[in-house]
Amino acid sequence: MPVAVDIDKVTRLMAEVADLAILPRFRALDSADIALKGPNDYVTAADLDAEARLTPALAGLLPGSVVVGEEAVAKDRAVLDRLGEPAPVWIIDPLDGTANFAGSRTPFCSIVALAVGGEPVAGWIYEPLTRDMLVAERGGGARFNGQAVRLAPGADVAVYGKALRRKAEESGHFGRFIDERCAGAVYLDLARGKLGAACFTRTLPWDHAAGALAVREAGGHSAFLDNGAPYDARRHVGPLLHSTSSEAWERAAGALRS
Repeated sequence: MPVAVDIDKVTRLMAEVADLAILPRFRALDSADIALKGPNDYVTAADLDAEARLTPALAGLLPGSVVVGEEAVAKDRAVLDRLGEPAPVWIIDPLDGTANFAGSRTPFCSIVALAVGGEPVAGWIYEPLTRDMLVAERGGGARFNGQAVRLAPGADVAVYGKALRRKAEESGHFGRFIDERCAGAVYLDLARGKLGAACFTRTLPWDHAAGALAVREAGGHSAFLDNGAPYDARRHVGPLLHSTSSEAWERAAGALRS
């Protein structure tokens, strides 16, 4: 089902919401602005405010669409079921890297994706401090700050999950390991040419729908490690491996599976 959405309007919306809800609170939170949703899983006033602004605005851009926001799911897991509906679904991570943000550290990002039947058709990753923006459209390529981007081979890799990281280190296949605690920053670094691969054990849709599409549209390869299936926003357990080409993906997968 084709979906027409104004890419530039979403781009501007994300920047506006970051300016209003996120940046004024960076290094200005007090204890009442930070809470725990679960072990090591933080939420701040910035997350809540940004999602509250993005949700109605995005829904209004595409009549008949529904929204799955990270904070809405934290309150009601049934919201995730919307990913299986036939309607287009906006997927929102209002503040990716919340633990960093709550600790007055970087990196942190905002992520928005639009998916149909689990397949991302558009995605945006925005870094408020640098104003860097990665945008991808299904069949339309990926752009970093307005310029077409193609992934380039790199030695460094981001690997998440202790067992997977141990296996990666023992393989000797990879270079330096990166741990940003922010999926959006990893995808931005893939676009910048700083990373050659990334592998995630958790694949929550708000963290990865936009990035997986961007990797594919920038000439890279994204697939689940166990069966080689392409990314699907309805699957929330990995490992999900991204690399700069299908050949590089096969080499990295071999190292991680051995």
